[in-house]
Amino acid sequence: MEQTSVRRKWANWKFISFVVILIAIFVKFYVLDEHDENATVIVALDLPQVAMRNELEVAAILGKGQLLSFYTDEKAGCEKCPRISYRDGKVEIIYINDIADQIRLNKLADYPFENRSILGLLNLNENIVPNVDEDGVKTWDNYQKYTQISAFSKSGDLDYILVKSKSE
Repeated sequence: MEQTSVRRKWANWKFISFVVILIAIFVKFYVLDEHDENATVIVALDLPQVAMRNELEVAAILGKGQLLSFYTDEKAGCEKCPRISYRDGKVEIIYINDIADQIRLNKLADYPFENRSILGLLNLNENIVPNVDEDGVKTWDNYQKYTQISAFSKSGDLDYILVKSKSE
C-alpha cells in the first residue's frame, strides 16, 4: 500500500512538471514579446568614434574613403564640403568645417525598424523614445551630443540612418 501511494505521488509530480513546462513554452512563444531586450545588438558604425572627427581620424577607423562629390549648404556654412564614401558605400560622410558632420549609414534592409536596433547599429546605448515616429520616419532631436538622428524605413525594414552631428 505504501509503495502505491509513493508511485501515485511521483506520477502527480511528473504530471505537474509536464504542465509547468507546457505553460512555460506557451508563455515563451505566444505571450512574451518576440524581440528580446537583452539580445545582442549589431554595431554597424561606432558613431562616437567617427562623429565630429577629421578625415584622417575617420580614415584610421573606417579605412580609405572615396570622394563622391562636393556638398553646398549655406545654412551650415558649407561652400564646397567633401562627401566621402567608406566601406563600399555603406557609410557616407559630409565633412562640414573639417569635421564628420552629416553621416549616412546605408544598406540596412536586414535590420528591423525598431528604436533599439537603430540606436544599437550606431553603438548608442541609451534607448530614448524618438521625438518623431510616423510614416516610416523616426527622429531623435538632441540625442546626447548629436543634433539629430533620423532613421528611414522602406517596406517595414530599415533603409538608412542619417546623423547630423553639429549642423541643423
